[in-house]
Amino acid sequence: MDGTNNAGALTHRARIIVLDSLTSNHSALAGGKAVNLGEMLRAGLPVPPGFVISTDAYRAAVAEQNLDPSIQEILSQTSLDDADQLERAAVQIQALFQAVRIPAELREEITEAYLSLGKDVSVAVRSSSTAEDLPGFSFAGQYDSFLNVAGIPDLLDRIVRCWASLWNPRALSYRIRQGIGNDDLAHGVVVQKLVAADTSGILFTANPLNGRRDQLLLNASWGMGEAVVSGEVNPDQWVIDRESGRIVESRIARKEQMTIRRKDGISHVEVPVDRQEVASLSEEEISQLRALALTADQHFGEPQDIEWACEGGSLYLVQSRPVTSLYPVPETEPGRPGVRIYINVNSYSQAMQEPFTPIGEDLIRMAVRHVRKDLGPRKIPQNSLWYFKTAGGRFFMDITPFLRRERFWKKFRTPDSTDKDPITTMALLQYLEANRHEVLRYKERVSFIKVANPRLLWFLLNVLREGLRGKRNARAARTRAIAAGDTALADIRRACESARTYEEKIDFIREQIGAVFMAGAGTLFGIAPSAGYIARVRRLMEKHLGDRADLDLVEKAVPHSVTTSMGMELMQLAEHYDTTNCQPNAEDREIREFLDRYGHKKSIELDPGTPTWAEEPGYVLDLVRSYMENGRYRQAKADFARNSRMGEEAIDRICRRLLDAGKPRVAKKVRKLLHDFREMFGAREQSKFVITQGLQLIRNSLHDIGGELHRAGRLDQSDDVFFLRMDDLTSPSDLRQAVAENREAYIRNGRLKAPRLLTSTGEAIHSARMESDRDGVLCGVPVSPGMHEGRVRILHTPEEGRDLQKDEILVTTGTNPAWTPLFLKVGALIMEWGGPISHGSVVAREYGLPAVAGVAGATTRLADGQRVRVDGQNGEVVILGD
Repeated sequence: MDGTNNAGALTHRARIIVLDSLTSNHSALAGGKAVNLGEMLRAGLPVPPGFVISTDAYRAAVAEQNLDPSIQEILSQTSLDDADQLERAAVQIQALFQAVRIPAELREEITEAYLSLGKDVSVAVRSSSTAEDLPGFSFAGQYDSFLNVAGIPDLLDRIVRCWASLWNPRALSYRIRQGIGNDDLAHGVVVQKLVAADTSGILFTANPLNGRRDQLLLNASWGMGEAVVSGEVNPDQWVIDRESGRIVESRIARKEQMTIRRKDGISHVEVPVDRQEVASLSEEEISQLRALALTADQHFGEPQDIEWACEGGSLYLVQSRPVTSLYPVPETEPGRPGVRIYINVNSYSQAMQEPFTPIGEDLIRMAVRHVRKDLGPRKIPQNSLWYFKTAGGRFFMDITPFLRRERFWKKFRTPDSTDKDPITTMALLQYLEANRHEVLRYKERVSFIKVANPRLLWFLLNVLREGLRGKRNARAARTRAIAAGDTALADIRRACESARTYEEKIDFIREQIGAVFMAGAGTLFGIAPSAGYIARVRRLMEKHLGDRADLDLVEKAVPHSVTTSMGMELMQLAEHYDTTNCQPNAEDREIREFLDRYGHKKSIELDPGTPTWAEEPGYVLDLVRSYMENGRYRQAKADFARNSRMGEEAIDRICRRLLDAGKPRVAKKVRKLLHDFREMFGAREQSKFVITQGLQLIRNSLHDIGGELHRAGRLDQSDDVFFLRMDDLTSPSDLRQAVAENREAYIRNGRLKAPRLLTSTGEAIHSARMESDRDGVLCGVPVSPGMHEGRVRILHTPEEGRDLQKDEILVTTGTNPAWTPLFLKVGALIMEWGGPISHGSVVAREYGLPAVAGVAGATTRLADGQRVRVDGQNGEVVILGD
């Protein structure tokens, strides 16, 4: 048996290893649980003595019985998306382990190790899988553990059962759900002297309920920890300040059940009545646990989820794993004290839940820096973008300076501030009120005058001039906006074509990424005022008519929208293929022409690292096929024409009512505002259209660079370039390791649920506290009037909507222009994010679809096929049944 004296000499031939011999270098040999116990022992923490049966022992036992071929055959015949098949496969694989017999030599080694703990001593037998070491995965409760095991026969039996639990239904489905392969997995088994606990529980060194790194969360109950870990008991709970140890919050529960040790195992018994509502820990014990937990936290260098037990007044740590549910916290800029508040730019401005690719993240930051340089000081300090943060692959803005003065808070209470995303605004106000003292404790200067340069003055004058021209002649403003985008794109395209060498392509990307976004902004100058015209008319109508009847109809079928035109062209393609009795193909002339115009579009529009429709036309082809199947194209054009006519007629009715009310000047003003709105507002999509065309040029250059790196043997494939950083492109080294690490981080970030707001303490705010939902009713923000009953269809990307059925109700987190073609199929829209002026809301009103935004947890609280009624007037989703 390997002991502490040969810790550095452990090899893959070691089969029994005492825990205090293990370090983090032995993960492949012992599994994650065992090495963490070894690391805690090295840190001087109180861990019960024990040993681990190595992963090599598992492999040897499996090889001796030749189980691998049978396991792989069972998996190959199983549909991993089918829960019932998965359950059957797990049962079949576990049955194979009934034939496993531990080899005699290994039995002798286990016996020797067990007897070293004491004769017939009771032990805990726990699984320790190599998969537990994968970053971002906890595997908590996925494998089997056994308590109060005594004697060699029972111990050997539990070891085999632990091995088999690598393939139990829980573990197998968890790996599949998380995208973890089943190859090269192995199981260690930890055997530890049992702590016959009087009290036990779990301590998190960061609060997983809110993400705060400055708080600890402690759970405790009577007896052994099995009942607490499995959730069978309602434990006592304390929230503890990390630095001071002060108890921030305390909840003493009614603890009716506890787990105790019996001769023949463990059992759940009733807690004596006089102890059920007594605190299971004293303040002194809480303080001791905090000290032990912080030692573990500091040793591992990240927040820990620790299982602990107390026997006869002595505390023991019996398990520790990273807390995997925490959202990463941006680094705080030195010299900026106090709590910092960050708003999620990805979701607030783009309804984008996905992380950026590494190259996309770098390019967005570079674009912001270019714009800052164009409009800011000539010389930009290195930390000039201190407020622009990344965390979990998403961008966050540090808005703290604005919040240090309470007078700024009222700006978030105005209707205009809630149009974009009212739930985020509400959540921010709730946080400010709850943390008033901490937010206002420090003062920060908010000034942008000192960073101005002459180009900023020119920029602002140009915006003002174009805005005034737009007010005079809406049609001319729209024409100029489109021309401005085309001219800017032509300049970028010429620069792209002139970049021929590897170095020139890198220079093109660095120099033009800012120009791409400025080109998009340039299309908005003249038409931007139209965004406020509906609100102005609303106020005039409420003042002079006492209502706003018909105003919502004015927003229907707004003309001159490039995304609407795109949708209509898809309908025309469906009509063409349906009437000619043909199926669409990517090589068809009609499809190629469509992709020539719109092939730069994609579901994650602002990330140059993700593929476009031109590269992966399957989504477009599926849309055309689905339009053919449901026949939607037959009425789409007629619907648009009817809605357009209704919009114009609504303007006439509103103006007639104002004339009848004796307000001819107001009627004239309203007619111009609403006419100009319909003339200009549709062109707002031109900005994103221009930007995505420019980003396609950037992506094409990156493709070329990736091709050169691939030919040089520095990348496995050219598309790997999108998992590099910009600085990597000028590095002479092999880049494959960087790609592997960045890709792993990107996938890990994709599993994170990004919050609306994040603080420097780690508090992740995903939603506001809303007015309580009534039974069977989910509440949100009304963003497009009307009512529709239908079946729910939950989508996370537009590509998932290829078989979306006519009049189904689309439920998603949020949308961007890439989702627009799906709006031609659905009957209503429900979104978790957004407000009245977010993309999905605007398009829903244009298409006459009832829509509700800001429905917290809609994608998890509703289910595919569920019947609901969407009330877009009152912001309610009524659940009707299955």
